[in-house]
Amino acid sequence: MNFDFLKDIDDFKKLYSYCHQAELAVYTAPSLSVVASRNALESLVKSFYIIKYGNYPENESLYDLITDGCFSSYLDDALLSSVHFVRKIGNDGAHGEEVPKKSAINVLRALQDVIKGLFSFLKVDIGKPIFDKKIYDEPNNNNPIPPYSVVPGSEPEKPEEIEKYKNGINASVKAKSSLDFTEAETRKTYIDIALNDAGWKVCETEGAIKAGMACVEIKLQGMPNAEGVGYADYVLFDDDGKPIAVIEAKKTSKDEIVGSQQAKLYADCIEKIYGVRPVIFYTNGYIIKMVDCAGYPPRRVYGFYTKDELHSLIVRRTLGNITNTRIDPSISDRYFIQNACTAVCESFNQKRRKALVVMATGTGKTRCAISIVDVLQKCNWVKHVLFLADRTALINQAKNAFSKHLPDSSICVLSNEKEESRDYNARIMLSTYQTMISLIDCEEKKFGVAKFDLIIVDECHRSVYNKYGAIFNYFDSLLLGLTATPREQVDSSTYELFNLPKGEPTFSYDYETAVKEGFLVDFHAFERTTKLLKSGLRYDELTKEEQEQYENLFADKDGNLPKQIDGEEFRKRIMNIDTIDNVLQTLMNEGMRVNGGEKLGKTIIFAANHFHAEKIVDRFNTLYPELGGKGFCKLIDNYVNYAQTLIDDFSKKDVEPTIAVSVDMLDTGIDVPEVVNLVFFKRVFSKIKFWQMIGRGTRTCKELNVYSPSKEYFEKNDDSSPVISHQDKQGFYIFDFCDVFEFFRKNPDGREAKTALNLSQKIFELKLDMIFELQKAEHQGNAEHKAFYEKYKEECFNKVKKLNRNLINVKTSLRFVDKYSDIKAWDYIALLELKEMKKQLTPLIDANSDEEESKYFDLWIFNMELEEITGDKDYSKAIQKVTTICDALTEKFSIPEVASKKDFIKEVMETGFWENVNLTKLEKVRNELRELIKFLGREVWTIIESNFQDSTIVKEGGSSPRPQFKNYKQRVIDYLCENSWKGAIYKVKNLIQLNNDDIKELEHILCDELGTKEDYDGISNKMSFGVFVRSIVGIDKEKIMSLMSKYQSQYNFNSRQQEFIHQIVDFVLENGDIVPDDLINTEPFKHQEYSDIFENTEPLYGFINLLHSSVYALASF
Repeated sequence: MNFDFLKDIDDFKKLYSYCHQAELAVYTAPSLSVVASRNALESLVKSFYIIKYGNYPENESLYDLITDGCFSSYLDDALLSSVHFVRKIGNDGAHGEEVPKKSAINVLRALQDVIKGLFSFLKVDIGKPIFDKKIYDEPNNNNPIPPYSVVPGSEPEKPEEIEKYKNGINASVKAKSSLDFTEAETRKTYIDIALNDAGWKVCETEGAIKAGMACVEIKLQGMPNAEGVGYADYVLFDDDGKPIAVIEAKKTSKDEIVGSQQAKLYADCIEKIYGVRPVIFYTNGYIIKMVDCAGYPPRRVYGFYTKDELHSLIVRRTLGNITNTRIDPSISDRYFIQNACTAVCESFNQKRRKALVVMATGTGKTRCAISIVDVLQKCNWVKHVLFLADRTALINQAKNAFSKHLPDSSICVLSNEKEESRDYNARIMLSTYQTMISLIDCEEKKFGVAKFDLIIVDECHRSVYNKYGAIFNYFDSLLLGLTATPREQVDSSTYELFNLPKGEPTFSYDYETAVKEGFLVDFHAFERTTKLLKSGLRYDELTKEEQEQYENLFADKDGNLPKQIDGEEFRKRIMNIDTIDNVLQTLMNEGMRVNGGEKLGKTIIFAANHFHAEKIVDRFNTLYPELGGKGFCKLIDNYVNYAQTLIDDFSKKDVEPTIAVSVDMLDTGIDVPEVVNLVFFKRVFSKIKFWQMIGRGTRTCKELNVYSPSKEYFEKNDDSSPVISHQDKQGFYIFDFCDVFEFFRKNPDGREAKTALNLSQKIFELKLDMIFELQKAEHQGNAEHKAFYEKYKEECFNKVKKLNRNLINVKTSLRFVDKYSDIKAWDYIALLELKEMKKQLTPLIDANSDEEESKYFDLWIFNMELEEITGDKDYSKAIQKVTTICDALTEKFSIPEVASKKDFIKEVMETGFWENVNLTKLEKVRNELRELIKFLGREVWTIIESNFQDSTIVKEGGSSPRPQFKNYKQRVIDYLCENSWKGAIYKVKNLIQLNNDDIKELEHILCDELGTKEDYDGISNKMSFGVFVRSIVGIDKEKIMSLMSKYQSQYNFNSRQQEFIHQIVDFVLENGDIVPDDLINTEPFKHQEYSDIFENTEPLYGFINLLHSSVYALASF
């Protein structure tokens, strides 16, 4: 039998028992056989966990055990596919489905492959068993059916018998499959399962045509071969017996494109026979490509279409272009929304499957989306629509709009409904990214790949920075992106997602135009600060009573006292009551009012954090008790239960609260036209976020009865405009207490937007930084540092290796996951590799289950460790944080866990403890204290509350910033740097000779795509295109080093000559080009006699010519 090689291995008796049961059952009960095979697989997987980790998670399913990176990262893709094949067919048998004998035999073969691969990985000696399927031929008198029974269970081997195999594990290699599936085996092992997942039942009889089934080996007349006959691997037949799809399968070792032409020829034959052209799929089992025959190029899909999805696709072929793009005026009567709809429809008519609409906040992005959906529904281009956003509040807001304007379309909010009440057949579904990813990144997916005809992505720039972008890879649909971010500020990765050139959305409508045309209102910024926010605290300027408060708050255990706390530190660490009071009183006294001036208008205060927001609300209720009892001022953030109900109330004109104190929740996406006051009580550095926050006030509002200056005051700074009652909203006020406007005057583009990382991801990047530093020779000679290098390298390597490869976002970055799942890739990490790891791997790191407070503490200590490594040991502020925590812990000695660390806590608080700090000591602090942080409220260790006297300061001068777009030079620099790996730009950077087509490409980019010829002439100093591009992108380091090495090796240059060659390279990197005359007329060469340095100038001129000529077309040089 095929598993007899297990008989004599005493350590795996249970595994042999399950395998033997599976073999015996295959003769007459193949469905039971696959169940036994699955039991064998589960026993083996659990045993693997025991060997590698000492135990296995007992409450996890087989699917969870397999997809966890703790297991899957040690198998190659082919072997992991065999694992899933055994699991999936075994599940079918366990659920009572009929399993053919052929399938049961294939499962046994895959099971043997898994055992062989894992045993080889674990160094279990089994020889070289070969699978012989003839063993399972029909029994006869000479070969009777042996008795069998399938015993339930999937117990692993005894730990004491198998734990010895851990010593044989080599984590730098993977368990590999020994199978190379034929086309027929590929079909059974992979494609049948994928078809089953899409609801197709596969006919087992070759050549048979059965309505409503996936039929195999279908004979087709009309193939261009000698016989004129071909056999299609699969033809999918509709319920009426007509073919609707054809699938060509190639063996797993082949590229899927090998079958593309063959699949087309089969489709030609089917069309001639049946009069309908089928949808074409071709696959190697791993990758599926589809040709929909609707005019789109072949594209990758992540599964086969269901029968209904194929119906919809075939129907859409007959529809032709969208000719009527007129929007329903009852949804929107704004001309630019009509223009947007027309632009999107024209883009779809041009066979572009993705469109990006950029519209200023408040101009009606949601109504624009609804208008587009309405037009596409009326022309039958879409039936099922998915609307995605990153927050529940935005989903609910969109749901209300869709329900109002498309009342005949059924709607389901997936992120709100419980599973039993979800309508998965609704025409319009709305979901947060988080909910949708949970519905497709699971064993039993709720949606097929073509469930939705159109996916709408709200504020799409946010989604491309995190794992939820995997949704767009899974679903095969038209894609419509919406964003309020100015077109020049949209990240290049967003444009790439929509297959658009950077800065060229499908449609855009900007803020200034909207204000000019009256669709938005403008603002006036009152720049304020307070004495303490500006200058901080100075001990010698305080009253005697305040000095006592200062000493109590800031003196350390030895009585040492900082002389001052500057404004920046004050903003970060101190929550001062009188400062909050000053801000609130400024708002109440100067804020825009409604009801003829009788009441403050709707207001949003942007707070720094939850505790800051809590204190603002508390102080408001103390200052204005007559309003506090009415719910006039409320905190709205993620810590508040039922926060959405507060947002709903705030959105109603005459309902409290009037003041919403927000931490992030109201910064973006919330539509409350009545808002007339914004208060910046936190710093903002992202230009995107800055304008989104301003967008909370830009919406027009009729019949507000607002008491304010006229529009001219806001739009033209007309100070003569009186404050009087107006029926409609004229503009809004912004009170800036944190120098936000001043920052953007000095930094028009803000700080570069970075991906928002969770704490686990930040810790991962910190460890990468430490690995990068510790690999240097100066640290490798230090035993302590080398030990930490090995420690952090192993931790980060294991993080990557254990990533769940079954998740869609991991699949899309699999090339990088595979690269850094090899321990050899960590031997030395270059700077570019460090950046690559952060860009490609960090977003894949999921948050672990540690307490949030513990991870914050880890961050502090890891930052201190990095500073210790790099030699920047001025981490006195961090030490103060740690000692502050220890001081707070002394009040918690009644808690046993804290009491057990009493002596160490006191030791850390002593000044002497910090005199000779090293990595070992810092790591001990982290390990000893991190689990105790949860016993402290976060306010204890992050924010100091005080009550020093403060006063408001009105800042002089400075106009309010307006949206500023990048000039031509900045656009060119950004484009060239972001596209240095493409086409002619790549050639320039890599010293590859240009041709005329390359010069034309550069000319098009510089003079057409990014600007005009006049723009180029204005910044290029008459450089040729190639020279100019190289002056920006430089030369690839490896290429130039290789070239210099070649010349130095060829001509044996001396050190002075080598230095001169280096100067030439530096000159070219700065100026883009060099010619022989530069050696005479230009710095740094003109004062050097190069002819004295080089007796033979031929190699010098040859080197110059190579650098010079490569950026010109051969024909023109």
